[in-house]
Amino acid sequence: MTLTIDGRPVAFEGRPTLLELAAANGIFVPSLCDHPGLEPYAACRLCLVEVQGRKGYAPACSTAAEEGLVVRTSTPELSALRRGILELILAEHPHACLICAEKTSCEDFKSTIRKTGEVTGCVLCPANGRCRLQRVVSAIGLDAVPFPSRRREGEVRRDDPFIDRDNSLCILCGRCVRVCREIRGAEVLTFVSRGSGTVIGTALDRRLIDSGCQFCGACIDACPTGALADRGSRYDRLPESETPIICPLCGQGCGLTVGLRDGRMMVTAPDPEGRVNRGQACVRGRFLARSAVYHPRRLLKPLIREKDSLREASWDEALDFAAGRLAGLGPGGVAVSASAQNSCEDLFALHKFAAEILGSPGLTGSSAGSAAGALREIGRAAGQAFHPMNFRMTDIGRAGTILILDEDLAIAQPIIGLEVHRAMTNGAAVARLAPAGSPPSSGSMPEIPIPPGKEELFLKALAALAFDRHDGPRIDDGRVKKYAVRELGVPEKSLREFSSGLFSAGPAVFLFGPDFASGNEGLGRLAALWNLARLCGARLIPLDREANTRGALEIAAAFAARFAGTPERPARTGKNGPRALYAAGPHRRLERGAAELVIIQASYGDENLDCADVVLPEATSFEAAGTLVNIEGRIQVSGPAIVPLGEAKPGWWIVKNLAAKLGAPDFGCGSEEEVRRELASAVPAFGATPAGESSSGERFLAEGPAGEDAFIDKSSLRGLDASRPPAALRDADDYKGLNLAQEHKSLRLVRGR
Repeated sequence: MTLTIDGRPVAFEGRPTLLELAAANGIFVPSLCDHPGLEPYAACRLCLVEVQGRKGYAPACSTAAEEGLVVRTSTPELSALRRGILELILAEHPHACLICAEKTSCEDFKSTIRKTGEVTGCVLCPANGRCRLQRVVSAIGLDAVPFPSRRREGEVRRDDPFIDRDNSLCILCGRCVRVCREIRGAEVLTFVSRGSGTVIGTALDRRLIDSGCQFCGACIDACPTGALADRGSRYDRLPESETPIICPLCGQGCGLTVGLRDGRMMVTAPDPEGRVNRGQACVRGRFLARSAVYHPRRLLKPLIREKDSLREASWDEALDFAAGRLAGLGPGGVAVSASAQNSCEDLFALHKFAAEILGSPGLTGSSAGSAAGALREIGRAAGQAFHPMNFRMTDIGRAGTILILDEDLAIAQPIIGLEVHRAMTNGAAVARLAPAGSPPSSGSMPEIPIPPGKEELFLKALAALAFDRHDGPRIDDGRVKKYAVRELGVPEKSLREFSSGLFSAGPAVFLFGPDFASGNEGLGRLAALWNLARLCGARLIPLDREANTRGALEIAAAFAARFAGTPERPARTGKNGPRALYAAGPHRRLERGAAELVIIQASYGDENLDCADVVLPEATSFEAAGTLVNIEGRIQVSGPAIVPLGEAKPGWWIVKNLAAKLGAPDFGCGSEEEVRRELASAVPAFGATPAGESSSGERFLAEGPAGEDAFIDKSSLRGLDASRPPAALRDADDYKGLNLAQEHKSLRLVRGR
C-alpha cells in the first residue's frame, strides 16, 4: 500500500500511524505525548497534520495510514498552530534557555551549574541535552513566548528512593501515567486535581514507595522533560557516548545502554531496541549497575597469604604461588566451584581447566540447584532424554492461563511480570501459588495461599479434578480430592473452577523458580506440576535468577559426556573429599582449616577472604565481553562497557594463564574469540545449527526433538538430586556475592527490609 506525505510516495504494510510512518521515512513531525508501546493519546496536539479531503486537522499519532491518503505535515497554517500550542505549553514551563538566542554559545560552561535545587532554565535541568522539549522547540523555531510565565507550585519531591519529582518542569503529557498503567501495570502515577492546578502525583499524595512503586524507572525514561529524574545521575555531566550491553544482574538478559564519559559508567538505561525487554528495565538494571561496578568491596589486585594476612601481589607472583600449591595435589585433589553468573567463555575455560589440568570430575554449582536443571532431571524421569526449554517472552503474553509457582515476578523476573500483565490485560486467567504466611507478591496478581509443604498436594488435587475431563490413563484416584480439600482448606468448588480454567482459557503456562524445584520435596512438587501440565497441555517454563544458568547447564552436560564425569553435585573439601578448593564465584561461608588450599577468583570480597590463600580479582560482566544465555535459551554476546578496574581480569584469562603456569602453555583459550570457537565446537547446543538460528538473526540454544509426553510416578524420582549447592543463588538481588539490597539503602527500602 502507498500514500503520499509532503509530496513523497511512501509505501507501508499493516496499520501504522501517520506519525510512525513519517518517522520511519525521515519526515519530522513534532510531538510530545506519543511514546513507543503506548496507545495513541493525542493530547499535546503538536503532531496535527492536514489530510486531503478531511475537515480540520488530524493528530498524526492516532490517525492510521490508509491507501491513497495525501498528507501534508508542514504548511504555514500548521506551523502557526504548532507555535501557538507550544507557546501555551512553555508559559507553564521554565523557558528562558529554550528561547534564548545565545543558548548554543554557553554549552561549554554548564558542567556544574546544574547542581541547584531550583530549575529556572535548561542550564540547570537534569534533562539538559537529552530533553525532547528542547528538540521540539528548536525544530519549530520558537524564539518568544507572548504569555505571562506561570510556575507550577511545589518543591522538588526527594522523599523516595532513586527518583526526584519536579512538577515545575512537567508539561502534563501523561506519558509517565500511561507507561505506569499500560506497560508496567502498576498504576502508581495519575493526574491529580483539575484545571490549572493539575499535576502528576499519586493517590492521596503518598510517596511513590507507599503507592506500590517498584522503581523500574520507566516513568523517567518516558518523561520528555526533567520532571522525573534519576537522582543518582542528575547532577553528573552528560555522557559522551553510549554502548549496548546485556544486563548480568538476573536471568532475563535485558538489553541496556550504558552512558560513558572519560571511560566511566555514568548511567544505565533500557535499550529501546532490546529484543528481550523492549525498552523496559527493573530497579537493579536501571539504577544499581553503576553502584555494583564501583562498589568499595571490589577486588582490584591479586592477593596472596603471607603468614596470617593477605598482601597485594603482582599477577605473576599470585599465579606462581597458586600453581606451586596446586601442583602437588594430584588428580582429583581440587574441588572447583563456579557461578552461573559467569559468562559461557569463563565457564568453558573453568570446565576445561578442571578436567584437563586438575583432573577434577566437574564444576560445582554452575547450574546445580537450578529450576532448568531440575526440569531436565524430571524430563529424564519421564523418559525424555532431552526436554525442550526454549521459549520467547512473548509466548507468555499470549497465554490464556498462567500459574506462577512460589515466585515473586516483580522482584525476581520483572520483565516476565510485564508479559504476565499483558496476558491479564488480554483476558488471561492468572494466579500465583504461594505458601500461606509468605510475603505477598509485589505485583497485582491474585494469589492462592497454600499451607507450607502442601504445594504438591494442591497440584495433585488439580490433576485429580482434571482427570474428570481427561480420557487418558488414571495415575491417581478421587480420594485425593477430598483429602486435599480437608488439608488445604480450599473449597472443592474453587479447586474445580481453577482446574476448569486450565482447559478452557487457551494455552496454559506454568512458571516456576529454583525455590519451588529445589530439594527432594521440590522434585515431588515438580513431578506433580509435570503431570498436571501433561493433562492440560501446559508449557513448563523454569525461571532461574542467574544470568547464564541455561548456558552453564549445557556446558556442564557437554563436559560430563566428553570426559565421562559425574553430574554436578556439591563438592566437599577436607578429610572425605578433595584437599583444596578453587572457588570461582560466591561460595557458602568457609571454615578455617576446611581445606589445605583455598583459591578465590571473585569480583567482590566477603568473609571467605579470611580463609583464602590466593585471591584472583575477576572483572565484572560490565568490564569483560562474554556470552550469556538467558532463561529463554537466547544466546547473547555482550561487549564490555568499560575496561576492567584496577588489575581485575576476565575469568578465562585467569584460567588460561594459571594453566600455563602449571605446564600447559598450549591449553588454548587464548582470546575471547578463541574460547568462543572452542565452545561452539565442544558444546553441541552452541553450534551454528538451523535449530538454534532464527530468521531474524537471533540465536537460541540448539535443542533436540521433544520426547513423547509421559506421566511421572514418584518412585521414578529415586536417585535424583536437587540439593542446593554451596554456590547456589539464594536471593534475586545477589550479583557475584554482592547483595545489592543489603549494600544499597535505597533498594533495601524498596524491598521493605
